[in-house]
Amino acid sequence: MKRIFCAMALCTLVSCAPTRTKPLCPPLVHYTTQEEKKAADELRAHPDLHEVPAMMRDYGNERREMQSIH
Repeated sequence: MKRIFCAMALCTLVSCAPTRTKPLCPPLVHYTTQEEKKAADELRAHPDLHEVPAMMRDYGNERREMQSIH
């Protein structure tokens, strides 16, 4: 009988423990249309940049995927 009581007491204590969850992804930074346009203009002003535009496209794709999850 003591074992059953102890088991029930432990179950109730465990069920009352708060669960702490951490989001899998950090929150997205939101940019205005004007900020996005200015960044695009700056990238276009430097035609010698090759890797940065590709990285920015990848970043944009990742942001879209994260927004669709939330």
